[in-house]
Amino acid sequence: MTTQVENPFMLGLDSNFYLKDEFESPEKRTNVTWFYPKICAFQDALDDESKKAEYFSFLDRQSHPEQTDILLYFHIPFCEAFCNFCACFKESAAKYQGERQKRFVQAMVKEIERNARSKYFQGTKIKYVQFGGGTPSALEQDSMAAILEAVHREFDLSEVDGISLEGSPLGLSKDGYIEMLKSLGITRISFGVQTLDPEIRKKLTIKATVDQVHQTAENIRKAGIRTFALDLMYNLPGQDDEVLAKDLQGICAELRPSFVQTYRFNQWEGTRLDQQIRAGKVADVKPSGAIEREQYRQIKDGLAAYGYDKQLLINFFTRLDDPGEIGLNHACGGNGYRASYTLGIGPAAENYMGERSYRNHTDVERWMREVEAGIIPIEQGRICSEDEVENRVMVFFPVFGSVKKADVANFEKYRREVDWLVEGGYAVETDEDLTLTEVGRENAGNIAFLFYSDEEKARARRTMYLSLKNKRNPFHQDAQNIPRTPLFLQTRPKSADEGAAAATQDEGTAAPERS
Repeated sequence: MTTQVENPFMLGLDSNFYLKDEFESPEKRTNVTWFYPKICAFQDALDDESKKAEYFSFLDRQSHPEQTDILLYFHIPFCEAFCNFCACFKESAAKYQGERQKRFVQAMVKEIERNARSKYFQGTKIKYVQFGGGTPSALEQDSMAAILEAVHREFDLSEVDGISLEGSPLGLSKDGYIEMLKSLGITRISFGVQTLDPEIRKKLTIKATVDQVHQTAENIRKAGIRTFALDLMYNLPGQDDEVLAKDLQGICAELRPSFVQTYRFNQWEGTRLDQQIRAGKVADVKPSGAIEREQYRQIKDGLAAYGYDKQLLINFFTRLDDPGEIGLNHACGGNGYRASYTLGIGPAAENYMGERSYRNHTDVERWMREVEAGIIPIEQGRICSEDEVENRVMVFFPVFGSVKKADVANFEKYRREVDWLVEGGYAVETDEDLTLTEVGRENAGNIAFLFYSDEEKARARRTMYLSLKNKRNPFHQDAQNIPRTPLFLQTRPKSADEGAAAATQDEGTAAPERS
């Protein structure tokens, strides 16, 4: 399969798209798509109040379609300590204590009320609730309790499949914290282990100790939380096969979570960590495309050997026979056309409501001011074409590994792409389903990118270009892990024609083109 991996389709899209150096590889794997259609601060700004009012008029003039599930997502952007590899939007928890934290919580409650009492969401049954960040457990117990109580008060949770919260051993280890979460309906807790190797944890500035990891896992079990999940990262600097094997043993045989979530290490070009890795200051074993592929296979085999042989999503494994619902299922569209929407609350929270994709301010102070003033705290949003809405299920299908053809609005629209995948050994098609093979699952992110429309590919590349040019994080165009001026912008200025050609090069020369 090497030749297929090497062609331009397999180059995909991520923060290093423009960088071709020793950290690139013919075996390049692209990040899995978790949010689509994407939005961009530079292309989709809602900086005019009349434009914003028109955009959100749907909240008070129509009702939510009953057949569509709702994921209620809360972004709590505070962390007790910053891990240097993380590109998520966050603020120091130390800056938001006392009265400042109370103000934040009051704004969260007010945003909950504004959404729940709109015509669109009034009476809507919430299918799943997810708290992410940041680190939600960085909030004090009273603060988290106030938010959870508002959720129960304002939204209909009578048919909710679960309420999940991401945390950290630093916050979850506080006396009574986990018990408080359980008393207010939390059914699942997750936190990032990443690696159990003390030296690598230190280099990645992960503050929680391995002992705290073990104690927190034990406390979650003692509290009677239904399920809990741990994150494992691979292709980390210094994480050779022996270290990864020890990580698998420690997580699967000793910590024994209900789920293991796996994430590849992203070496964000131009960040301080990236510069340290390139200079050889972090570890002798540097991340690479080849190591990433080898370790992905090692993880899958290792997890299966420890009983985590049920792959629910592309990066989500369990040992449970009846694992129940998980939030990412809904966040990725529910594996069907118009099957699931996401309502996001809190700074930097992303939303998807049918053809509308929008995002809250990636600025905590501005977000609070606008909520307090009764202004919808959105900084960017777009109305997507019906073509993009239809594409969403196929963009997300690699996350699930399979899709029922009956759940795709117009399956034959993708005939060229499907035939190309089947002929290349990436997928198997039956009368009912399209299912990825093992090599297809290994390249899930690249396959997702195949189903972007030409227009959406161009938007995504321009988002990447503008983010790097303006020294902003490509995820949210915020100030987290800001890169230096990238190499491709240090060369001579390109003409308009050259720029347009560069933005579309390498697209579709070997992969099929959709007419």
